[in-house]
Order: sequence, then structure tokens, then C-alpha cells
Amino acid sequence: MATYLITGTNRGIGKELCKQVHSKGNKVIAVCRHSDGELESLGISVETGVDITSEKDVANLVNHLQD
Repeated sequence: MATYLITGTNRGIGKELCKQVHSKGNKVIAVCRHSDGELESLGISVETGVDITSEKDVANLVNHLQD
């Protein structure tokens, strides 16, 4: 099992990637600014409040995921 970190997961391509990767038995860490019920119901790890254009947000995410 591999672990995938996917950004922009609250809609469109990002959300579909989460579904596809998770359906193959992989661990998914979904990163987005705002989540929705469908994303939360996939049974994956969802990290919200992250703007990937913000160095501070990315640094906080890295620190959080190191745990």
C-alpha cells in the first residue's frame, strides 16, 4: 500500500483522484481549504484549511504530518 498526498481535493479532478487512488487500496491524504460531506465520507484522511500557495500553511501541514 502506498500513501498519496493529493491537493485541491474538495471538487473536480482532485476529488476524483482521491476516489480512484483509495479504491485501489492506497492510503490517501486529501488536502484542501474547505472540505465537504462527500470527501469526508470516503474514509480517507482530510486536511482542511490548507492553502498550498501559503508557505506558512504548507509548513504547518508538513509539521502536522510528521506526527
